[in-house]
Amino acid sequence: MKVGILGLPGSGKTTLFNLLTGLSADTTPFGASRREANLGSVKVPDERIDRLVELYAPKKTTYTEISFVDLAGLPKAEERSSGIDDLIPHLRDADALAIVLRDFESALPPPPLGKVDPAAELDAVRADLILADMGTAEKRLDRLAREKKSGDAEKVREFALFERLHACLEEERFLRKLALEPPEMRLISGYGFLTLKGFLLLQNRGEEGGDEPSVALAGAAKKMNAPLVSMNTLLEKEVIELPEEERAEFCESLGIAGGGRDRFIRGAYKALKLISFFTAGPKEVRAWTVTKGSNAPTAAGKIHSDMERGFIRMEVIPWDVLVELGSEKAVKEQGKMGLEGKEYIVKDGEVVVVRFSA
Repeated sequence: MKVGILGLPGSGKTTLFNLLTGLSADTTPFGASRREANLGSVKVPDERIDRLVELYAPKKTTYTEISFVDLAGLPKAEERSSGIDDLIPHLRDADALAIVLRDFESALPPPPLGKVDPAAELDAVRADLILADMGTAEKRLDRLAREKKSGDAEKVREFALFERLHACLEEERFLRKLALEPPEMRLISGYGFLTLKGFLLLQNRGEEGGDEPSVALAGAAKKMNAPLVSMNTLLEKEVIELPEEERAEFCESLGIAGGGRDRFIRGAYKALKLISFFTAGPKEVRAWTVTKGSNAPTAAGKIHSDMERGFIRMEVIPWDVLVELGSEKAVKEQGKMGLEGKEYIVKDGEVVVVRFSA
């Protein structure tokens, strides 16, 4: 799972990256001009695992992880041809995109649009993503226009699909707004269209900004169907560098809620449309990741491919029921363990045991 962090220069992308990963990537204006990407991974915080660990005291605990890719700032429109092409491969490779929007005053660096305006920054980034996808669609349409002359029915269908994509982008709409069928999604999966991905917005606030998102950005996030997190990344980084017992008092003194890092990571998880299910026992408590809406055999395959091939049934317990009753034995005795077949849709937070034939 990979999330690309992007935005305009000076928005605080790399500060966010360092907050998330614990790394120390260059945050100076010189560092913002780089063309390479910063890479790092982070465990997804989940108190459900912590509660299961208390119950089982396992030898090993495994959280799910998300990789973050921090990119250089998107170039200005007049400089786009010299810069954005270097960034696109990293963007296309990401499963979701996090857009960092500056909402703080600072002379170093100055606001990229001449003034602090996070909504305008979002519009600028959206325009860049749409233009990048239009370039991809146009290149493919040019080639398909020649290939479909042969009468190949498949090429004719593909040409019609790419015309739909191009028309959507010309209307300045993201491709994810189209109701594409699964075969159509498979056909275009290799092109890495940016506006098909999941999105997460970060409103990067100043010291006086607080933690509540602005009304304008909340409305924009709703239209994009994107989680929105608001925080001061610099202050949040200071918080996590403190001893845990001092964090609450520090946050209270500054009037911030804290926990922005965890809120952002959970938002990224939501943007990826993922859920977690668990396996638990004295050897290991482990979180597994699957796309929301996946059936039991698909989830079993995340644990081991043999489990998907030889799937028989899945024993399912909601994590909170297991913690409340204290043991799988007690859960079974009270009839609260589900026995599910191949059509069952796995739910977020379930502890499972897979029965299968090798």
